[in-house]
Amino acid sequence: MVTQHMKKTKSVLSKYLIPLILLLSVPAIRYLFVYGFFGVSDDLHVAWLYEMDRVIKLLQFPPRFVPDLSFGFGYPLFNFVYPLPFYIGEVIHLLGFSLVDSIKIVFGLSIPLSMYFMYKFLKEFLSEELSLAGSVLYVYAPYRAVEIFVRGTIGEIVAFTIIPIVALAFVNLSKEKPSVKWVGAAALSVAALVLSHNIMAYMFMPFALLLLISRIIFIIKNKKAAIIRSLIGVFLGLAASIYFWLPAIYESRLMHYDTVFNFYDHFPALKQFIIPYFGYGASVPGPYDTMSFYFGLTGILTAIFGLILFALKFKKFSFEEKMFFIWGEVILLVSIFMMNFRSAFLWRNLPLLPYFQFPWRFLAMVVFSIPILLLGFSKYKFGKIASYIIIALTIALNFNYFKISEYLGRGDAYYLNRYIPVPVASEEYKKTSEEYLRLPKDTEARPQSNFPRAYADVSGIYRIASGKPYGQIVLQVPAGQHTVEVYYRESLMRQVLDIVSLIGVGAAVFLILKKKKI
Repeated sequence: MVTQHMKKTKSVLSKYLIPLILLLSVPAIRYLFVYGFFGVSDDLHVAWLYEMDRVIKLLQFPPRFVPDLSFGFGYPLFNFVYPLPFYIGEVIHLLGFSLVDSIKIVFGLSIPLSMYFMYKFLKEFLSEELSLAGSVLYVYAPYRAVEIFVRGTIGEIVAFTIIPIVALAFVNLSKEKPSVKWVGAAALSVAALVLSHNIMAYMFMPFALLLLISRIIFIIKNKKAAIIRSLIGVFLGLAASIYFWLPAIYESRLMHYDTVFNFYDHFPALKQFIIPYFGYGASVPGPYDTMSFYFGLTGILTAIFGLILFALKFKKFSFEEKMFFIWGEVILLVSIFMMNFRSAFLWRNLPLLPYFQFPWRFLAMVVFSIPILLLGFSKYKFGKIASYIIIALTIALNFNYFKISEYLGRGDAYYLNRYIPVPVASEEYKKTSEEYLRLPKDTEARPQSNFPRAYADVSGIYRIASGKPYGQIVLQVPAGQHTVEVYYRESLMRQVLDIVSLIGVGAAVFLILKKKKI
């Protein structure tokens, strides 16, 4: 009877998985249906989507240099800022949705999609019921509500959807004779993660590679074949996204980047992880933050009881399951340590780590790791009942975090007036600090040869110079009638990288469409 009931439950879950995920997602996205945009920290993303729309319609692809920012001088926004969320937003915008609604749709889609892909990843090791419980934990963690309704960080929001796909692809790459499609899936997911949010990629990839390498060393028999296909998948992913990440690294040496945030000021206190506080404010020095770093009650209980239950029946778990659980525990503990002030020596010395700005960004890894610890429940008869309780409690306790702080009802016009200084810089724009602005290191001379690759022809003769104080373009035009043409053109290096990325994407898609096993 129990076996028949379990089979019936599994068949129901398999048959109605998509409708069930959509239904479970509704409480998390219900406030995205209100009119207009709401108050979030990164509302400038509406203006950035407008700039993406501008350059796409100017046939600049891949988009790099936008024409309107930086007081109308133009700015290499998408040379440094993750473009994939804005590609997705632009597709939605071209379908007829407003800029604000396009951003909100990207936010909303991330909930059911991340739930679905987390379910697929967890199902490699867990039962269907526990996998569903884990995917609900992943979506309804309080930090996910912070991302959407407090911070509005579109890049990190999209990255939450991509991370379980990378993990799923790596698990399948490290199986005996997997389908060649997983090489392509690994490539596209790695590329998508890099293009979604470079900080999240830098944060997660060491953990993902640890999983991949550990499985190759300790589980796979044909290690040579596994290493080859894994290298192909990872490097093909880097090739598919190289048009973005290599110029961003190489050309950053021409720029001066400064941030108003010091990572020393943003280490949460340990008690902030377990105190059920939720606010719509900011991260500030000390334990006086008005935003939440709460793990969530069900997340905390899952982490504690998952470890206890795993230890009690340690011998009943397979070696592969033990590796998986320990991997999740490592992610959790390392992430907690990286958010503690005692890790400051790493933040001072590891390359690019201060660029994270906020140590509490590692909450994203906590959110990812806790569902993995549900594996501890899998050897107990009450595991299935526990999964239903976890689903119900997680949604009941956390759904109310997923709401807006106030009804603002702001449309496109408000954000364009605030962030776009063309044709005229509004008073609102003049009061707004472009804190992410990167200016040339020497503000009296914009580097002409390598960046931003602007050209000017005056009656067929190339003439361009740098003005003061911001390196703006200055033209020397002789007396008389002339045809003046100013334009942007990709450098030779960028053109080569664009082609490499195109080939990388094409190769990855080709591998996904093949059904051959390797």
